[in-house]
Amino acid sequence: MKNFIRMCNRCLENHKEEEEKFISFLRLRRLRKTPERFEILRCVLYYNDHFDVDCLYKALESSGYHVSRATIYSTLELLCSAGIVRRLLFDTHQARYERASQTHSHLVCTECGEIREVDLEDIDGALANMKFSDFRAAYVSTCIYGVCEKCRKKSQKSSIHKIE
Repeated sequence: MKNFIRMCNRCLENHKEEEEKFISFLRLRRLRKTPERFEILRCVLYYNDHFDVDCLYKALESSGYHVSRATIYSTLELLCSAGIVRRLLFDTHQARYERASQTHSHLVCTECGEIREVDLEDIDGALANMKFSDFRAAYVSTCIYGVCEKCRKKSQKSSIHKIE
């Protein structure tokens, strides 16, 4: 993880659009463009999967960049408001985040908490295009809860051992 910041910097070069969007968002709201906010943005753009505040905190700390959890939380809220990141609330007690991209669904294991993205293009597209009176949908997040294959096999093995 020592090269994390360097990787994040390279990653940001490939995400100029998100950086410009964030700069415009901050400028419009007359908020400061702090180095901490942009370092958090760099790290967020590095993730291709779901992440939480602890992941970002540990990644920043391990790379030698010290920032408080409060700063991470507040920056994530700004990134959500800017449309760069989405906050996801699954059946866990902690919010997870992902980069805002095309609409997709999530498979959530109720045993281990693993979250996988799955493309249900027809269903997600139909939901995203639904019209509601007095409500404008920004995006769709569908969750399908169940037990993943790994947990199912683990459960079957423990059942066999109990019988013996």
